[in-house]
Amino acid sequence: MTTPSQARNRLAGIASMALTIGLIASLPVPAQANSDRFPNYDAKPPQAGQPFYTEHQLATNGENGFANYRITALAVTNEGDILASYDGRPTAKDSPGPNSILQRRSTDGGITWEEQTPIQQGKVEVPIVGYSDPSYIVDRETGDIFNFHVKSFDRGFSNSQPGTDPNDRNVIQAEVSVSRDNGHTWEHDVITSDITPDPGWRSRFAASGQGIQLKYGEHAGRLIQQYTIINGAGDFQAVSVYSDDHGKNWQAGEPVGVGMDENKTVELSDGRVMLNSRDSKRSGYRKVAFSEDGGITYGPVTVDRELPDPANNASIVRAYPNAREGSAKAKVLLFSNAASSLPGQRVNGTIRMSFDDGKTWPASKVFQPEGMSYSTLATLPNGNIGLLYEPEAGYGGIRYAAFNLAWLEGLAAPLNVETTTATAGSTVDLSVSITNQTGRALPKADLQFDLPAGWVLESSNVPRILSGENKTATARISVPADAQGGIHRLTAKLTDRGLSSSTVFTVQTD
Repeated sequence: MTTPSQARNRLAGIASMALTIGLIASLPVPAQANSDRFPNYDAKPPQAGQPFYTEHQLATNGENGFANYRITALAVTNEGDILASYDGRPTAKDSPGPNSILQRRSTDGGITWEEQTPIQQGKVEVPIVGYSDPSYIVDRETGDIFNFHVKSFDRGFSNSQPGTDPNDRNVIQAEVSVSRDNGHTWEHDVITSDITPDPGWRSRFAASGQGIQLKYGEHAGRLIQQYTIINGAGDFQAVSVYSDDHGKNWQAGEPVGVGMDENKTVELSDGRVMLNSRDSKRSGYRKVAFSEDGGITYGPVTVDRELPDPANNASIVRAYPNAREGSAKAKVLLFSNAASSLPGQRVNGTIRMSFDDGKTWPASKVFQPEGMSYSTLATLPNGNIGLLYEPEAGYGGIRYAAFNLAWLEGLAAPLNVETTTATAGSTVDLSVSITNQTGRALPKADLQFDLPAGWVLESSNVPRILSGENKTATARISVPADAQGGIHRLTAKLTDRGLSSSTVFTVQTD
């Protein structure tokens, strides 16, 4: 069966084939081929400016005809506008409710916002049509903006049936809308058949938030949008849907893992793609896998115990999207989520920073200690970071925030403390491994601990640590005689010149 998308794409492909071949042949250094064509949107370094964090409510439940607003997507256009997209849910229900994909725009860096407008309008009369869960990709080479989302009739993600007929009301559909005029007008295309290579897959949806465009290596320019599928065995798996021709054609890579859910990707400093996934098996942490071929296949899935997560959507981005391949800036990642390891406890909204491609996450700061659900990050043209999130665990509408890296107060010095045991009424000696990634010496860093009531830090000693060195600090902690037996979670915190890094470790008492 030939879909409308395939028919259009064949004609477009014939017309552009010679031009595409000519462009590819003219690129002498593939890894940096697009570097001069990407808008220079990069974060200001942490030492630039005074720390700040601001917020602005974009959508409030019950206003403008929608009982509920949910799901966040955020993008910055090539012209510098900030686009925020989200669900408008008239019945407050998820797919297959008669929802609309809405958008608000800021042309002044997030200070003011235009009124919300629909990208796709749901139909509330029977037979209903709904659109849910938006995710943006901006093609930096063409300026085209893509908004991926669900199109649903009578079935949602959990009870969709196998099939790819775009008119089958029992199949949840994959739709992508594209704008070629900076997000003002949109064309729509159902791509369910294009991205369903296995007829046994019975459901799929784009993970809301933001996809990526690769910058380095042989796949530079590739657009990647993450999907969650339900395969024929009923397993949740992650899949990268990608395009190598600026969105004319989309195809699916190989499914990865089991118990995967809403997932995101980020390009690392060496060109690998890291997948970071919500865990539908509810381990209490994020799942991670790596791709060596631009998102087509992924290696083994592991659990990252530095990233607690209550089975929720999250965001991961590069702070410096235009940094050169292999550079220190290219290794700086930002991550946002509800940082709770208790399933269903969507609280403690936290921003984390990694300085080593996500191997460690030494810097973190809480922006919403109470209820908080989905979130999306984006680096802004002015060097700040935009954050779109759901306050009150998804029941507080849609809120936009902006902050700078100085607000994070992050110290690029990851800590590691081995799990240890102690006896009530004794002292425990700790060895704290510190890696100095700051680019300067740490001559007088201070090491402190967040301890349970009655526990006392007797002493701590941090040696001088030169840039690039790994040194071991020591600490002695007294455990009270009445300490309860079991596992205690402690936090070690290193501070230098107002910046800090931290890690959580455990002490088991008898």
